Amino acid sequence: MVHQVLTPPVAASVRVADRYNKSWALALLCSDIVMFVVSSYAAMHIVGLWKPRHDVFQLRVYVSAVVFVLVWIIVFQVVGLYERSFALSRKDEFYCTVAALCVGIAPQLVFFTMFHSIATSRLVLLVSLLLSIVAVGGTRGLAHAIRDKDVKRPRRVAMVGQSGRLDEVAQALHFNRNDEVRRFEVGDVDAALAQINLSEDPELDNIAWFRAVKRWGCDRLILTEVVHPDLLPYLLQVAERHRIKIAFAAPRLKWQAFSLAFETNGHQALIVPRSLRACRPPAQLIKRIFDIVVASSMFVAFGPLMLIIAVLIWADKSGPILYRQQRVKRNGALFDILKFRTMPCSAEDSTGPVWTHVGDKRATKLGALLRRTSFDELPQLFNVIRGDMSIVGPRPERPVFAQLFRGHLPRYDERHLVSPGLTGWSHVHMKRNAPNADIGVRLSHDLFYIENWSIFLDISVIFKTGVEFLFHKAA
Repeated sequence: MVHQVLTPPVAASVRVADRYNKSWALALLCSDIVMFVVSSYAAMHIVGLWKPRHDVFQLRVYVSAVVFVLVWIIVFQVVGLYERSFALSRKDEFYCTVAALCVGIAPQLVFFTMFHSIATSRLVLLVSLLLSIVAVGGTRGLAHAIRDKDVKRPRRVAMVGQSGRLDEVAQALHFNRNDEVRRFEVGDVDAALAQINLSEDPELDNIAWFRAVKRWGCDRLILTEVVHPDLLPYLLQVAERHRIKIAFAAPRLKWQAFSLAFETNGHQALIVPRSLRACRPPAQLIKRIFDIVVASSMFVAFGPLMLIIAVLIWADKSGPILYRQQRVKRNGALFDILKFRTMPCSAEDSTGPVWTHVGDKRATKLGALLRRTSFDELPQLFNVIRGDMSIVGPRPERPVFAQLFRGHLPRYDERHLVSPGLTGWSHVHMKRNAPNADIGVRLSHDLFYIENWSIFLDISVIFKTGVEFLFHKAA
């Protein structure tokens, strides 16, 4: 007996990374090549008009243009822009593209310095970069909008299995808001499939839930129980004829702070767990070197401003210049975070630890300005250099709040698998003083970052942080 239940669409709080299929990846590659060629060609002629002596018809100019295009395509491939998109909007897609373009400039400058015979004007390179930002960034933003419409196309998803397991799987899956999902509660899937006899029932209509799935016209069939390998080939044949994709969602196997690989040994299937890339020693070393280089550069750039702020706080006589507060870092250890003081020393004497919010009346006039511009967080560069923090990572939390959230959010401690960050994925997608109720959304952003980490993702977050700060959108 099949019990059919209509299930409302379930919307995840954070969209997952969209993986491209081969057709879409090829379309993006072709579009990028065309835009890069157009940008390089236009740059050569613009510089030729500006500098009449610059001969755009020299062979080395065309050779250098080919190198321009190849290097950027290789960079895009290496950073994964032909595999998946982390962008949550067209604006994010543009940010990711510009970050990749800026990354691609460095190897070109090194290459043309080493090979003078094919080097062209540095001005052509810079103009080509600017034109590519507009052309490639614009077309990728447009492609994101087109793909969004396709992704949001209503899908019909059928879930089949035991009632309790269906509940677990439904909570873990990500559906679009307009997807139509139906649950088919079946007590024994194996017993139903044991009736398969293609010679007498080629369409498997004797299986009640499968017959209902076909008539409904679903796009994907999700089973909470793994079908016996002897029966699966026959089920796949019929499903393919009806354009139904089959997937297994075992409740105890979920994507969390580890990756799962599928291997076969003889006739045995193996599911092999492995630590996420962000948690492995080589990645941690690369990230540490990146942090030291970026933090040192930022310290040199912002050093004079930090000195001015320190003098103003000292003159305000609201307390010590620097404010130390205990926070949780990697692996749950504690450290003292450094900030410029924005409140009087007695701010929490009567209340104890409280969650800060926008327009907090406890802040001094100078403190309110520093918090609005995020300049109060500049001393955290010392924490980064010291190794307590990273440039990019989850927001460091106070131990009292971490303990509170841990009791309500089962995966909360997973955010401590990496070092907390001066900025991060949750920083650029949420307000700095988001309400306490939004901590679940912040955790989803943090886990997304940990599960999908790469140096390019860090560079994209840094770029977006800088752009939104310049345009007064800093959280």
